[in-house]
Amino acid sequence: MARVALPGLRSSFNNVSTGFVVTIPSKKNIFLMLFLSAWLVGWCAGFFGAGSQLIGGKMKDVGGSAFLAVWLVAWTVGGGFAIFIWFWMAFGKEVITLKSDVLCIKKDIKGFGKEHEYDLSHLKNLRVMPGGFNPFDFSSAMRFWGYGGGLIAFDYGAKTFRFGTSIDEAEANMIISKLKERGNFK
Repeated sequence: MARVALPGLRSSFNNVSTGFVVTIPSKKNIFLMLFLSAWLVGWCAGFFGAGSQLIGGKMKDVGGSAFLAVWLVAWTVGGGFAIFIWFWMAFGKEVITLKSDVLCIKKDIKGFGKEHEYDLSHLKNLRVMPGGFNPFDFSSAMRFWGYGGGLIAFDYGAKTFRFGTSIDEAEANMIISKLKERGNFK
């Protein structure tokens, strides 16, 4: 019988002058990254081909030009999404900073990303909360791409927020324990 090696943490912990920082790197799904890379090559061909048709004035009818313009807008949005997800998988990380009175959560890609601050006096019920898949919930649907939702949840007012997208339940419990040791959670 082979003994299973003890899995290590994906996250890292640091005490800094501004507070306690938990960093969780994004999960590197090699298959999805290769698929998106190949898809983006085809996307570029479609984008530049359709763009040259539209800009070059090679389309004779107005209906065809209008359809191509609408298609090109949708194609651009799809390509932007694919590029964003590829960069998230390659370089993304969640940075959770516990300060004296706030919990800050930032999804960071090479220094870019918006930080959200949650007042600790209103933050309640920090817990592990595995989520089921709901295709009609944007955050749930984004979990497939390694971006949305997460296993760590808390209530803030009348809404539940999540983070810790690329960790397992055991690690989520460890992170919660470390945050509760250092913060005033209800």
